[in-house]
Amino acid sequence: MFLLRRSTSVVSRQLLAPGRHAWAPIQPVAWTASRQYAKRPKKAKLKRPKAKLKPLTFPIPPYISANNLANLLKMNINTLIGDLKKLGFEKAKADYIISRDYIELILEEYSYQLPSGREIVTPENVYDELKQPADPKALKDRPPVVTIMGHVDHGKTTILDYLRKSSIVSQEFGGITQHIGAFQVVTPVSKRKITFLDTPGHEAFLKMRERGANITDIVVLVVSAEDSIKPQTIEAIKHVKKSGNELIVAITKVDKLRSAKEKETVINKIMNDLLQHEIHAEDLGGNVPVIPISAKSGENMDLLEENIILVSDGMELQAEVGKNTLVEGWILESEVQKTLGNVSTVLIKKGIIRKGAVLLSGNTYCKVRNLIGENGASVAMATPAQAVEVTGWKQLPMAGDQVIQVDSEAIAKKYVGKRLHLIELEKEASTVDKMNEARALVHETPTDLGTDDTEPEPVVPEGPRSVNFIVKADFYGSLEAITESISHLGNDEVICKVVEASVGIPTINDLSLARITDSVILCFNLGNLPGDVLNNKEKIEIRQYTVIYKLIEDVTERLTENLEPIYEDKVIATADIKEIFMFDLKHKVIRIAGCKVNNGKLTRNSLVKITRGPEEKVIFDGKLATLKQGKEAAKEVTKGNECGVTFDDFEDYLAGDKILVYEKVKVPRYL
Repeated sequence: MFLLRRSTSVVSRQLLAPGRHAWAPIQPVAWTASRQYAKRPKKAKLKRPKAKLKPLTFPIPPYISANNLANLLKMNINTLIGDLKKLGFEKAKADYIISRDYIELILEEYSYQLPSGREIVTPENVYDELKQPADPKALKDRPPVVTIMGHVDHGKTTILDYLRKSSIVSQEFGGITQHIGAFQVVTPVSKRKITFLDTPGHEAFLKMRERGANITDIVVLVVSAEDSIKPQTIEAIKHVKKSGNELIVAITKVDKLRSAKEKETVINKIMNDLLQHEIHAEDLGGNVPVIPISAKSGENMDLLEENIILVSDGMELQAEVGKNTLVEGWILESEVQKTLGNVSTVLIKKGIIRKGAVLLSGNTYCKVRNLIGENGASVAMATPAQAVEVTGWKQLPMAGDQVIQVDSEAIAKKYVGKRLHLIELEKEASTVDKMNEARALVHETPTDLGTDDTEPEPVVPEGPRSVNFIVKADFYGSLEAITESISHLGNDEVICKVVEASVGIPTINDLSLARITDSVILCFNLGNLPGDVLNNKEKIEIRQYTVIYKLIEDVTERLTENLEPIYEDKVIATADIKEIFMFDLKHKVIRIAGCKVNNGKLTRNSLVKITRGPEEKVIFDGKLATLKQGKEAAKEVTKGNECGVTFDDFEDYLAGDKILVYEKVKVPRYL
């Protein structure tokens, strides 16, 4: 059995008129096949003469054993197995299970006429047939969608704050934006609408930034005048090149530069740094506008707006808004709100969304109950390039999924069921792979196992120990970022395992799962949790966070605490054995070591080692049994004093031996 995976996925623009405009449908996706247990040579062919195509007289099953396939083809099983091995199925046996995709390849080799229109339908493309063909007559101008990208703390949110005359920065925990925000603003100078996507800068939000670059028209790359190019700046440049978006560079924090000369020097340095990454500034003969700005003082902000409008005008951005145009869009975020239930933020790609519309996304659908604009008020409709909150989802859609309008809930249910069925088939494919592997092992196991009656050695679990967590967050985007950030933490001794990840406050099921799996529940940006959750009967530990890097630090610390402890011996005192005294006690002679403490102190039950000779060979490692000064027992004997000692079950010491008093010190360990 093999699994299909998408090798490329590029969202590009379609040229419906001179210049660039409008989002185009996702281009057909290239698919590659990879087998887990049998790899077919790139150009493996059966050496058969070209034959006339034979009609296929039976339906192609999703899975079939080699033996049953031989029966369908009315051929000898050994011949089929031989041909399968020539095609690359090295482990093929009579009971080897073959998937539909491989069955079709095999039938092609045997010159069977396969039905036309055999495009592989997957959970990712099952809704493509619902999409309408492009209608140039329904095209109208739309606002540009602009993404602010760059390194953490380079001033991305401050730019939006200036444009919207709001206070986003003061509302963000830890001074960083932690989920995608979508806002449509009217620029103060040109009075034109621009939709901004504010993507987070923290490194944990890699996928969210990539998603932002792929659903936008223009990227404003923010570069701080203080720091120039940083790791996430480079990452953003890669996303821009991959997506094909137009680029504008904004050099922020220029108000902190003290003179015009210093400003010129810094700007030239940044433009040269950009050149190293093949970003050619207009001032250096390229085509990328580079604008020094200060969102705090307002310096050159009008110039940034003018450049965004200028670039968007050159792109001739349009979208379909015809009377019969069905809505398409993207899920930017999803969350559960106490008063509204399942809510998603949808960025409209085409069409006009209104209350009552039926939308399909991922594994769920909704009949739009309400549309909420960016100011929190209900709106009657939303047009292309506008972001709007949609309520009425049966379940939460996933951030990043496409949204498609259908005519009725019946159609939505039908296609959701079809997609879920395909997902189940993929799970079955994984099961079939395991069955083939198990059967291959059985075939390879020697039949003569001998008559050795020795008992088998106990099986010791191998691999690292897992520390379990359940993640709950406010948004799917945050959930995705947290899960990806902590899932890879660990080493060959201990690993982080995310047992469950979902949006919303912890439920009874979450608490039960945490008890069963011995998990800690991590809550991100969920506000004040109910008392019955925090003081739950299950006594489950619940940790709350508002900043992602603090959550990551705590998970790392928890993993570190679960590493096997390592101790080293630290010498804290030394003494020399000067003489050996014999003491007769009830018909038993006891050897007593007369010692002098050189440094530190001896105490009862001290851990000690006795060494002998210049090579300091250890002849005893144990505890002190008794400690006396004169005839009296002593609790401790300090430096420069003499004492008599005995040791647990050891008397083979001699004058001249040395006593090392030590303690076990735990060595700090790190992942």
